Amino acid sequence: MSRFGIIIFALLGIVACNNNSYAPKPHGYPRVYYPAKAYQLFDTNAPFSFLYPTYAQVNRYNEDEVEKYWYNINYLPFNATLHISYKSFENRNQFDSLFDDTRKLAYKHTIKADEIEEIEVHNANTGTSGIIYDLKGNTATNLNFYISDGKKHFMRGALYFNAKTTNDSILPVFNFLRQDVIKMIESTNWKKD
Repeated sequence: MSRFGIIIFALLGIVACNNNSYAPKPHGYPRVYYPAKAYQLFDTNAPFSFLYPTYAQVNRYNEDEVEKYWYNINYLPFNATLHISYKSFENRNQFDSLFDDTRKLAYKHTIKADEIEEIEVHNANTGTSGIIYDLKGNTATNLNFYISDGKKHFMRGALYFNAKTTNDSILPVFNFLRQDVIKMIESTNWKKD
């Protein structure tokens, strides 16, 4: 290469390096630390008991006697809450009404949901059955469920993140918490009067 060519390359390198324009970096997602899976028993005067993770807290929804068996399971490291409501029923019409309300609440998210998958659950040991509603897409809640013994007890739940999120950013955390909700559903026992 000639001396003239070397000078041209050097000048191009100097000019190219003097570009002072700033290019913003894309937002990153924070690193998430997952605690070890360990469970403890929730067993109070409520007509049910279940297992929940040791990194979560169970709090009463409020002190109202009408809704005295409504609870929030707060997953502290993830700023997420599983809202649980409980109702007892006496006949098939009351059960059907509770079931219809649960289904309507799950399907009101169809505006944002790409898909709603219904997964039936059965536990022959406790006489429990129900449906998990897996909501795919950018919805306010990605998981709803109900479980019941079909005779007296009806529990409904919905998992919410307490901050605005996008589905792709919370998917790993959601999958981690989904395992805890499944464990809670599987371990729910109804108490006899």
